[in-house]
Amino acid sequence: MGALNLSQVLWEERRALAGVRLEFAPKDPDISPTPAQPASGASQTPTQPPSATSPQPAQQPSQTLPRPSPTDPVPGKLLDVYQALNADDRWALCLSGGGIRSAAFALGILQRFAALEVTSKHQGGKTGSALTEFEYLSTVSGGGYIGSWLSAWLHQERERRSSPGTVVSALNRRDSVGQLGDHEEAEPVSNLRRNSHFLAPSFSPISPDLWSDVAGVLRNLFLNWVLLVPPMILAVLITNALYFAVIDADSIRRENTSAWFLVVMFIPTLCFLASLSFSVANRPGRGCINVSQPRFLVCDLMPFLVGAALLVFVLRSQYGLSMLTDVTTAVGFKVDKQVEKAQFYAVVVLRGAILGVLFFLASWVLARLWTLVFGKSARPPLAARPKHPWIDLFAWCVAGAAFGVLGAAGLVLLWHYGPSGSVAATAGFACVLGLPWIVMARIVADVIYISFAEFLSEVDVGLEFQARSSGLFTLAYLGWLLWFGLVLGAPPAARWIESQLGSAFVPSLATGGGLSGLLSVILGASSKTRAAAEQASGVRQYLGLNTIAAIAAGIFASVLVALLSIGWDRAFTLAAGADHLPWKVVLIAGVALGVLIYAASHVLSINRYSLHSLYRNRLVRAFLGASRKEKDRDKTKNAFTDFDGRDSPYLYELWEHGVAPTGANWKPFHVIGAALNLVSSRNLAWQERMAAPFTFSPLHCGSGSAVFSDGAYRTTYATTKQPRPYGGMLTLGTAMAISGAAVSPSMGYNSSPGVAFLMALFNVRLGWWLANPRGDNAYYAEVKPTDALRPFFMEMFGLTSETERWVYLTDGGHFENLGLYEMVRRRCRVIVVSDAGCDPDYSFEDLGNALRKIWIDLGVRIDLRGLDLLKKRFTERPSPATKAPYWAVGDILYGEADGGTSQNGLLLYFKSGLHGTEPMGVLSYAISHPTFPHETTLNQFFTESQFESYRMLGYEIAESAFEAGGGLSTGASTKAPPTFVSIIKNL
Repeated sequence: MGALNLSQVLWEERRALAGVRLEFAPKDPDISPTPAQPASGASQTPTQPPSATSPQPAQQPSQTLPRPSPTDPVPGKLLDVYQALNADDRWALCLSGGGIRSAAFALGILQRFAALEVTSKHQGGKTGSALTEFEYLSTVSGGGYIGSWLSAWLHQERERRSSPGTVVSALNRRDSVGQLGDHEEAEPVSNLRRNSHFLAPSFSPISPDLWSDVAGVLRNLFLNWVLLVPPMILAVLITNALYFAVIDADSIRRENTSAWFLVVMFIPTLCFLASLSFSVANRPGRGCINVSQPRFLVCDLMPFLVGAALLVFVLRSQYGLSMLTDVTTAVGFKVDKQVEKAQFYAVVVLRGAILGVLFFLASWVLARLWTLVFGKSARPPLAARPKHPWIDLFAWCVAGAAFGVLGAAGLVLLWHYGPSGSVAATAGFACVLGLPWIVMARIVADVIYISFAEFLSEVDVGLEFQARSSGLFTLAYLGWLLWFGLVLGAPPAARWIESQLGSAFVPSLATGGGLSGLLSVILGASSKTRAAAEQASGVRQYLGLNTIAAIAAGIFASVLVALLSIGWDRAFTLAAGADHLPWKVVLIAGVALGVLIYAASHVLSINRYSLHSLYRNRLVRAFLGASRKEKDRDKTKNAFTDFDGRDSPYLYELWEHGVAPTGANWKPFHVIGAALNLVSSRNLAWQERMAAPFTFSPLHCGSGSAVFSDGAYRTTYATTKQPRPYGGMLTLGTAMAISGAAVSPSMGYNSSPGVAFLMALFNVRLGWWLANPRGDNAYYAEVKPTDALRPFFMEMFGLTSETERWVYLTDGGHFENLGLYEMVRRRCRVIVVSDAGCDPDYSFEDLGNALRKIWIDLGVRIDLRGLDLLKKRFTERPSPATKAPYWAVGDILYGEADGGTSQNGLLLYFKSGLHGTEPMGVLSYAISHPTFPHETTLNQFFTESQFESYRMLGYEIAESAFEAGGGLSTGASTKAPPTFVSIIKNL
């Protein structure tokens, strides 16, 4: 079974919430009981009365279109799906990201919702907990900690055949079961308090928990370096192999050469002809082929670079020069007498011009052959074609002459101004500057050609082609200069500096580089880096923490390459007892290293040996393990490590197929938000966000993003056509940890290419690589990438995209931190958002980000009222303190977006704050901690008082809202509690 599109996924969720059979039946019959009749609240027929959310507009029966039943086939139009979802009147509770701070705050919100008695929205008007009114639970990052804890608790109770009502009532219940008759909390709640220090429950200097974390981090760092460092060493080796080959080329003469050298001379000829002929064929004015940039890189840029590198080797040998001289002699240019030095240089330049014209003419003739490879493209517009074809050919020959002259001039300059008396120094100059010089000659030749060939043209197509082509060539030779300059220049520079300053230079260099790397990693992981840059203006914006982190990363990378080069240079010197090893020996060593790299790439897991597994295991123990009774867990946990694989259920186990989640079977459909990183996406409009939404649920995982056209999802449950989705490894704990992977090299709109390199190098990686759900990707059944090296470098250099076989998932807050986006997509009519993000200045960054993306992507506007009444935390405790709201109410304008009978929704937005009217238990902590309730998300080591302060704040904020909305009183006539919608409308 291939990927599901967005319409199919939303319709399957609708079926599941209505308690009917899914379109794709699960493979395991135990997972799919006989469909039960939907509860009274589940809508299946168009005769259901309108919800209390908003009045149904009066219409004649003839004007009312029947709403499709969940059992009907999936509608062909997504708009029809949206309208059906809107009519179902589903509600959602969204818990924002923010680490354990958000989890504690959201726990208080959940407890107060569970305690609030309301009149049900369903038929019959029964009273019950406000929490059970919600069909959806949407969580992101830290909100996912507590949301997953609730889902796991409900799952554990279902396994015991208990009613979910047990969980709802136990959220606030205190039992007198202690030895002294204390009123104790339910065990899952008290377990949360005990595990608030979840990364290392015991944090003393001699704690096994702490040193277990340290040992795990160092082990994974070492294994990642086994994967990463050898390719860097191999790159240094290849560079030195070319350098040594250029040194040895000086000794190659006609009398001592062999057949292999003739082959080496033939390769650059083929490479240049392939590159130049492709360039001719691909130019807009020629109309031969029309190919994309990736093919340009493979067929034009890469062959030319390979040819230029080998040409440097050929020109360093006397035999190579004599062979090129023979070519010019064969075409009639022969010098019989001895000439002076200046005249000799002129002859060399003239021979270069002749060779250039010959190469360019040959490439012109061969250009048409590329149509056999790519097929003939559509003819270009008349205005783009050369008006005089002979001018085009003449311009190409002039460009060839210029290319040859410049190439020969570079050789002359090396002979005349290069270091004398040292073959190694001359070879070093040739290696570092030779290829960039040849590339520069190619760029100049392109400029000359375009100036001659298109001076009569009235369009700029050819000019734009030349500009882009030259830009890519310039990028290539700048990269060559930087890399070869560092690798070949660092050893002699170190020897000279040590002769002047002493032997402490290299250790000092290593120390300075290490400190710059540490600074970059710390700034890259800091939540303040981006915020500080955004709040600055003018020059300060470009000299902020982001820029400092990027500069520090660049310094560290340069120092690392220099140290590798210095180390290998000294190893070569010791091994050979000379200036260098024979290049063949180095090449053999490189091949052996390549075998090691291949083996490590296919054995090591890029997911398992990141920090993700350590982070996930501790999250699972603290939150999902907390949902289990201690006596049950003691029977199955590992007595030595305290971890238990049974703590985390599989995602598909959270849902009973064919059972409506209402009444005694209530359970919210949990949607866990993550971010699919698109740092190098082809969608240029997303260059700022650099991420797309990705969700996990009991039924599906995937993305409904526009980058996948109509969405790409896979089922999380096994079917007859999909027996083991993602290797059967998608557990609630894995999804929760992915959703909370806040610190990673690719972090959505927080991504920084320079910092990404160092974060990957030091294994500061909490993200997860998952098989791309789009299309018929055969890898979707795999647990991890089969080749670890490619995704590792994609992560390191910011090359993550939606087109690869594997996609990189991180914290949902890297796309949208409130969980609101996906609930608006599902057209939920009442949405409650708990926002406990770090926002001390009340800039509402997370809210604004969500509203913008919802409007851009989903076409739905949300009008909020009351945001101006929300105020920052006090700096000095006010006296007297005055009450102020912690919430805002908004209208979700579905009717404007979807038309038809779609009704608008309601949004209740809670924002953590401190006004001075809170209980003394909260205020006492806040007074001694000035950043409360906006302490940094990086702090994941909460004390008991800290955890309780955030929990109590969430509880009191919800309490104050319900009191202001009249939710704590009963109706005078009905003696029944109000509906939840009426409470919101009264705010």
